[in-house]
Amino acid sequence: MTRLATFAICVWIVIGDISEGSSNFLTGANDIIAVVDEDGDIKASPFNVQFGKKDIWLPRSGHVVSLEVNEKYIPIGMVLDDEGQAFFDGSSNRQYRFWSALLGLGNPSPIVRTNSATSSQLSRLGLQMGPNPIMYRVTTSSGSIVTTSAVIHLMNNTAKLVISDIDGTVTKSNIQGMLLPALGLSDWKHDGVVELYRKIANQGYQIVYLTNRAIGQSDMTREYIYSLTETPYKMPRGPVLLQVESLLGAFQTEVIKGQPEVNKIAALSRVKGLFPENPLFSGFGNKAWDILAYKALNINPDMIFNVGEDSILISEGTGIPTNYTNLIDRVSFMYPLLDV
Repeated sequence: MTRLATFAICVWIVIGDISEGSSNFLTGANDIIAVVDEDGDIKASPFNVQFGKKDIWLPRSGHVVSLEVNEKYIPIGMVLDDEGQAFFDGSSNRQYRFWSALLGLGNPSPIVRTNSATSSQLSRLGLQMGPNPIMYRVTTSSGSIVTTSAVIHLMNNTAKLVISDIDGTVTKSNIQGMLLPALGLSDWKHDGVVELYRKIANQGYQIVYLTNRAIGQSDMTREYIYSLTETPYKMPRGPVLLQVESLLGAFQTEVIKGQPEVNKIAALSRVKGLFPENPLFSGFGNKAWDILAYKALNINPDMIFNVGEDSILISEGTGIPTNYTNLIDRVSFMYPLLDV
């Protein structure tokens, strides 16, 4: 997607020209956090993937989704519902039927409808420690092939996570942070954020990017995050978790209604439940609801930082303002080296 097209879509969201009937317009997928225990058993966050109307104009329910992990075909399928969301449904030899989809009869059975893979299914993915690329592929009845990609991040159950919001936290502003990078005018980031996150990652912590951007913006969001540099530092790779909602719905939740804490608490609760002990070590956000979500998940208040547009960070626990330079200088003290 060109920068101009991306920018046009973002503006489309902001001015509200997407009607309620145009939800789930774009295609995208969340990254997945997979956790392995001492016995080799694996748990994982949901396989959230959406195929939008932009790519599949036919009724979407009943389309079969095939999976490739680490460029290898995996004999585990998913199926789309009428909103373009994919689910494991346990059916075999399923075929797309246009009239069933048009009449709303192609949805996965509610009895077996889930986007969470079982331990048995996860064991068949051939996962390796670290990032594992996953591709979702749909062949429509018209013969076109639509794909979207994400990453499965496999980690030990002793991993420690640092959670970061994106808009207003990595970027300096929620709205400009979405629009300006899309057009290529500016990265609009806080100076020092790349060096800080890279040095935290070098201490053995896993950065998780949690945002209320819609899942259809997954590709452009990953591209933006990983394009950020502060010589010689590059933004560390990590799971990117977006909101499973329409573009307009996500924008309304984040900017207009200002009530995204419920979504973030739910997402973090699912991640926390994959580990035997609380893995959430620190959190960075720029709004009261970010801080509320982090506190609700029992992150140490001293390790929760509220980021201002002026790049001043305030510790929720101490109330003392600091800046990126100060945190960078104290990384080894605040984020002790982990044995990984």
